[in-house]
Amino acid sequence: MMTILHEPAYWLLTAGCLCIASIPALMRSIAKGKAIAIVAFWLALCIATIWQFGLLPGLVTTLISGVWGVILLAASLIFSGIKSMPNQRFEER
Repeated sequence: MMTILHEPAYWLLTAGCLCIASIPALMRSIAKGKAIAIVAFWLALCIATIWQFGLLPGLVTTLISGVWGVILLAASLIFSGIKSMPNQRFEER
């Protein structure tokens, strides 16, 4: 396991998984086709990590990137809601 930490390919695949998991948080609106493509590409990178480096490092990469994507998506939804709340409040009057 410790030799994996010195593998540049592992870190590139992990960074790719993190970047792909971050994309939905950066998009203003997500169409169903784009969401399916993003999930498919993220799963492909995670499966490539599992296939190349084994089950444990691949699951770690999958778990960390998945949690990162969910946290960023939740944060973007919260912040966009906070930004739009004053606009909606003053428009109703």
